[in-house]
Amino acid sequence: MKKLLPLFAILFLWAAVETANGLPAASELNSISRTYFQPGQDQLVRDIELYPNPITDGRLTINSSESIQSVQILNITGKIVFNQEFQPNTNTVDLELDKLEKGIYLVRIGFVGKETHTEKVMVK
Repeated sequence: MKKLLPLFAILFLWAAVETANGLPAASELNSISRTYFQPGQDQLVRDIELYPNPITDGRLTINSSESIQSVQILNITGKIVFNQEFQPNTNTVDLELDKLEKGIYLVRIGFVGKETHTEKVMVK
């Protein structure tokens, strides 16, 4: 127990410094945005944004620089609770998820060429 106390203190101070520096604390973030580059190059591979996170109104929006082929949502046990396919050249999707119970879910985004990307979201 004594070994965990310094780690907790370091994390607490880090969070306080992040907030004091004008950067948002983890609890203030409400979207996920990722940008991917080709290894060793400056070429943009994919830009993905999911919002809001946490989901409070039953809606999730996904924006991507690449065409979104499908979206699956899995509960914490891995069961697919939502699955939708999209037309080619779909870069923005608005999902109605008001039937999902509160909890943590994985959002699996499928792209052309069978590539997938997975993000974690919370439903409140």
